[in-house]
Amino acid sequence: MSLLFLILAGLIGGFLAGLIGVGGGIVFAPVLFFYFQAAGVDPAVLPPLTIGTSLLCTLLASLASAWFQLRRGAVLGSVALSVGAFSALAVFLTTRYVTTQPWYDKEAFQIVFSLVLLTVVARMVLSRARRPDGGTESPPPRHHPWPMLAAAGTAAGAVSSAAGVGGGVVLVPAYNSFLKIPIHYAVGTSSATIVLIAAVGVVTYVATGWGAPVPTSALGFVDVGRALLLAVPAVPAARLGVWTAHRIPTTALRRSFAAIAAFVALRLLWNALN
Repeated sequence: MSLLFLILAGLIGGFLAGLIGVGGGIVFAPVLFFYFQAAGVDPAVLPPLTIGTSLLCTLLASLASAWFQLRRGAVLGSVALSVGAFSALAVFLTTRYVTTQPWYDKEAFQIVFSLVLLTVVARMVLSRARRPDGGTESPPPRHHPWPMLAAAGTAAGAVSSAAGVGGGVVLVPAYNSFLKIPIHYAVGTSSATIVLIAAVGVVTYVATGWGAPVPTSALGFVDVGRALLLAVPAVPAARLGVWTAHRIPTTALRRSFAAIAAFVALRLLWNALN
């Protein structure tokens, strides 16, 4: 797998992170998996090394996206911090007490989640945006009841961990449909939230993979060298994605997210059924 391909993947992942607030993991993870596989990485460490390295790419791409969104006033800081904290806790608890248990059926959960996500996507596409003629919507309320924030964060973290999907695919519809945050702000706040979740994930994978037979450029299950090959081009691409998000109509942004979310849902459904 050539260096040019990794750079291209970084550009695409970064652009999506900035455009629709998904973090870019839907691009980073499969590219890294095939890269490590072609490089002859030990199959025993291939899955965690892929996830850990993808999380570092996602962290850096989301950090850039959140920064550029913050400069445009499209990040609700208190929401991102609250939901991020509950999401991180939910990821830990779900991993510890659900996904690692013998009774857990990942395929069954993926089928249920993919159908729910497709329903949410259909609702996002069919519902009318506040300003369908374009531009960023009116600023949303800056305060939300903490039980709603806790519910959104817990659901996002638990589903992300149990279904193996990126947090942004859950966070954006949770913010937009559940907390009634306009789509531009939902995307920006999702990027900021993912920074917190990905940071916890990176630290976890570094610690759990310490001493494992991994490449020399890796810290635990996080290959810093390979992550930078993707993350460096992802940063300017994230800026372009944010710029694009604030130039296209609200309906177009909503449908852009819906298209990516539908792809993720259908891929999950296909994998689970096959």
